[in-house]
Amino acid sequence: MFDASVGEIGITRSQWTTIAVVAGKPGATQREIAEVLEMSEASAGRVIDRLCADGMLERRPKADDRRAHSVWLTPAAAPVLEKLSDLATGHEATVFAGMDTAEIDTLERLLCKVYANVTERRG
Repeated sequence: MFDASVGEIGITRSQWTTIAVVAGKPGATQREIAEVLEMSEASAGRVIDRLCADGMLERRPKADDRRAHSVWLTPAAAPVLEKLSDLATGHEATVFAGMDTAEIDTLERLLCKVYANVTERRG
């Protein structure tokens, strides 16, 4: 449902997740973004290239590593982030309807356990 809503604002899942990662981790490298998104560096690079071409991201030379670049949001990304936030708030209300805070906290704790189990077995 969320992806369909985001599609209406003209961006793909890989684009909005990349924007969200950069918003949460300004100055991240392409490698760091790829790791968070669990995709190859090449795939992340293509998405970053597209978002740079669209004016939402920019690459800057990394001060401590001349071979690497950090990735930053541009002011053009602000309206997209605002729309994403509004959509997320609406979808969260739908997903968690009828649940109180304690139930949501329990759900989060249990899902974190599941995630830890899955990621421990992968590595």
